[in-house]
Amino acid sequence: MIIFGTRGVKSTINTGEFNCPQCAEQKAYRHRKVTQFFTLYFIPLIPLSRVGEYVECNQCKGTFVPRVLTAQLNPSEEQVQAQYEIAVRNSLIMIMLADGVINDNEKTQILTILNGIGKYEATPAQLEAHIKKVQEENLSVSNYLSKIGPMLNEHGKEIVISSALSVAASDGEIDDSELRLIFEMGVAMQMSKTHLRAIMEAPFKKAQQN
Repeated sequence: MIIFGTRGVKSTINTGEFNCPQCAEQKAYRHRKVTQFFTLYFIPLIPLSRVGEYVECNQCKGTFVPRVLTAQLNPSEEQVQAQYEIAVRNSLIMIMLADGVINDNEKTQILTILNGIGKYEATPAQLEAHIKKVQEENLSVSNYLSKIGPMLNEHGKEIVISSALSVAASDGEIDDSELRLIFEMGVAMQMSKTHLRAIMEAPFKKAQQN
């Protein structure tokens, strides 16, 4: 007996990163298509027609229409602001975690900064959830800041670095591991080393004057 029929077969057209609407962050994706095949003994042999396409987030496995990728090319001000807030928040959390000790004063300082730049007020419970997520992701600070660097002018980059220094100092001491990470933040935002050093040395000069 000859067994034949049709079957939809998925294949990947392209891969990359996009702003996942469900994760609300930059995530890796697969752009996939579904092609209807003629099958013989359940083996797909002849492609008949393309059934459709979709974009799948590698993190949450959510699927979206392909135009979600086009939207990334011209992000709205709201999308840019959201991306900025996420990048700054996660970077500041990494500063807090750099010395291996989580201090309540550092948490308070992070919340103060986030509530100063954010559209919505962040709560301590939300911060705890974000801390856990950053620990689980275990990414480099460049993953968060390299994408927003081109969006910021020099003053905007200074604010990010100054905020990181204030978090590092909020427990009474700036650790070498925190300084190294802050330097990495500046590099990720494509700041010149001269400009970056000037910002990082300012708190120490001020302390010596006092």
